[in-house]
Amino acid sequence: MIRKAATVVVVLCLSSVSLHAESTKLTVSATSASVYKSPSVGSPVIGKAARGTSLEVSREVGDWVKVSWPDAPDGFGYVRSTMGSISRNGITTQARANASPTSKTATAAKPAAAPAAAKAAPVTATQAPRPVVQQPAQPTAIRASAPSPVIQPPTHTLGFGGRMGGTTFGVGGSARAWSKRRFGAQLDVSHYSITSPIQIGSFSATQFGPSVLFAMKDNITDHVWMRPYFGAGVDWTHASLSGVTPGLTESSNTLGGRIFGGSEFMFSSVPQFGLSLDIGYYSMPAPFVGWEMKGVGAAVSAHWYIK
Repeated sequence: MIRKAATVVVVLCLSSVSLHAESTKLTVSATSASVYKSPSVGSPVIGKAARGTSLEVSREVGDWVKVSWPDAPDGFGYVRSTMGSISRNGITTQARANASPTSKTATAAKPAAAPAAAKAAPVTATQAPRPVVQQPAQPTAIRASAPSPVIQPPTHTLGFGGRMGGTTFGVGGSARAWSKRRFGAQLDVSHYSITSPIQIGSFSATQFGPSVLFAMKDNITDHVWMRPYFGAGVDWTHASLSGVTPGLTESSNTLGGRIFGGSEFMFSSVPQFGLSLDIGYYSMPAPFVGWEMKGVGAAVSAHWYIK
């Protein structure tokens, strides 16, 4: 049941793609910029870009940019954005570049040429100065290129959603928050209702599960952003058992813990949505004799990030 539900959600998320495209380039201003295989300084260096090189940007990933690099096996590489200036649709955001090198050269040459012209033909008092008309620089081949799609991974900080699964099948709500240092916190509230063919009575439980998370290195592609994580937490359970004694309902409160690991998936078509799959071990004392809630369990959760 959990696998089918997860499959349906993934198919729906990948079925429609709505990206905002803009023409984005990185012009190297450092002496040289290293081109990496992946957005990490620990990944292999696959090339060097000299100063003044203009690189086509296909995606921005934090302080990295994914650029076209023909020498790479897949045709792309990653460069630190601090190695140059980024321009979007011709507007530079990191370094001012109001004039092209051609126009700067022409402007610098005119003051030197003016004295020579004055010696050859002095200007009389009745002559009005002639306006200097500067021809616009011709567009280069880079500016004429077609806009490339730029995918900016959203910042997932606080999200709310639902959860289902556990050692037994339960459904409930979930809230998750991430910090900039890969640490996160999660609060799950789940309800379980079980009828056993062996034991007498009907069992139900409400479980509160705060936990802490730690995210590992992200794996980012053009369509999916995968964030592996592991975590640990405690589970407080309020359980009720009815039907054993007519007219009497027993209740019990237990405290246990859990450790788990999984991954959260975000999609370019719905960047605010996160789908998580995890598996872990739940250590829970039995609230009643014969009703066990401990063991290995899997869970699926979904969060919609509001910021």
